[in-house]
Amino acid sequence: MDKNGFEKLVAMMASDNDSDAVMGLRGFQAWLREENVPFAKAAQSVFDNLASLRAPINADSLTAAPQERGAVKVSGMPQCVAVLPGIIMIIPPGQTEGEKITLPGAAAAQTKEIADGVKDVLVAAVINKSRFKLKLVDIKDKYGEVVETVLQGEFDRDNMQPVKVWANVKGETAALATVLRRAVAAAVPDLVA
Repeated sequence: MDKNGFEKLVAMMASDNDSDAVMGLRGFQAWLREENVPFAKAAQSVFDNLASLRAPINADSLTAAPQERGAVKVSGMPQCVAVLPGIIMIIPPGQTEGEKITLPGAAAAQTKEIADGVKDVLVAAVINKSRFKLKLVDIKDKYGEVVETVLQGEFDRDNMQPVKVWANVKGETAALATVLRRAVAAAVPDLVA
């Protein structure tokens, strides 16, 4: 694994998104196995050196407001295309191809629709210079029962309407959300809120 791959793995493990954190941890475990390093030894090494890794604490660091993220800066327009049935590709700006993403379950049957939905979210984020999150929203009938779940891009910028990516039953939509959140974070990390 190169340094870039390792940094992506660490970013996934540090994510607030549970599924990303778990996938990052699993990737870290697999990497340690490849390197013939027991996981317990790696964890013990971190524990033994924890004092040297800590950031210095002073009054300013305890009372300072969290740093704001800078403005969204993306040079070029990311793309999302349907490569084959059941496979899409998010292409970062300035590149000709990206990582192939296999769509889970029922999503695989609607590859083109999902690729177009992801592309719409990416384009809206770049044009409006806004970060976004992929969120699940339940649609309920008049009796309060969930009839479908929508995966949509919700933007940080005020007054921006969410952009729909795909809708289906909750389990299918949640499976797609897990796959796409990881893929988007890897392909265009500057756009992820």
